Amino acid sequence: MRDPPPAARRTRTTRPCRAAVHSPPAVSFVIWEPVLSFPLGGREVHRTQLEHLRACAELPGVSLQVLPLDRGEHAGLDGPFFVLETPDHQHLAYAESNRGSHWVSDPDEVSIMARKYAMPRSRALSPEESKGLLDRLLGEQ
Repeated sequence: MRDPPPAARRTRTTRPCRAAVHSPPAVSFVIWEPVLSFPLGGREVHRTQLEHLRACAELPGVSLQVLPLDRGEHAGLDGPFFVLETPDHQHLAYAESNRGSHWVSDPDEVSIMARKYAMPRSRALSPEESKGLLDRLLGEQ
C-alpha cells in the first residue's frame, strides 16, 4: 500500500485533537493493541497516528487505554461501538459492524452496551501504562 499524497499527510499532521477545546467532555477510549501495530497507510502515516494518540492521551478529560492482545477476546470484536451521555443526561449508544451502523436509545440496550464497554476497559492497561506502550511503539519506529 502506498503512502497518501503529501497534502493529505499535512492535513492529518496539522489537524488538532478534537478533544483539545476549552471545555472538553470527559472521554474514555479502549484501543485493541493489534490495531496500534498495523502500519496501515505506510510507516510515516502510522507514526503520525501513534503520535496523535499519544498527544490526545495527555489532554485533560481523556482516558486512553490499550487492551493487550493476550487478554483474550473482547466485546469490540463485533465492531467499534460508543456509549454517550448528552449534556441533558440522555444515554445513547452507537455501534458499527460489517452490516452497517446504528444508534441505540432504548435504555435497556444502552445499559447492555455500557456493560459490554466496561469489560474490556477493566482488562485494559491503565492510562499510564498505555502511554508507556505508545512511547515504546514510537521508539521502535
